[in-house]
Amino acid sequence: MRIRKFVRPLFWIALILMISVSCGRVKSDAKKAAKYTEQSLIKTNQMKMKDAEKYFLKSQQIIQKYESHKKADKFYDLYQQYRDEGK
Repeated sequence: MRIRKFVRPLFWIALILMISVSCGRVKSDAKKAAKYTEQSLIKTNQMKMKDAEKYFLKSQQIIQKYESHKKADKFYDLYQQYRDEGK
């Protein structure tokens, strides 16, 4: 009985911590992907194609991570929001 009283709060703390960390990761990844996309467009306009490709591939690597992820919709919404802020 004592063990249950101890384990139950730990379970809820761990669950809340996991949820908050995973939400932060999606937001952080969306910001990074949007930043790399913006940098790729800037480098393309400057005709620095190797640098543009480097930023493009970085953004695509992050974006592809969410293609079949359960939080794909949230990621794409945030990515679009951050990408449009840079315009």
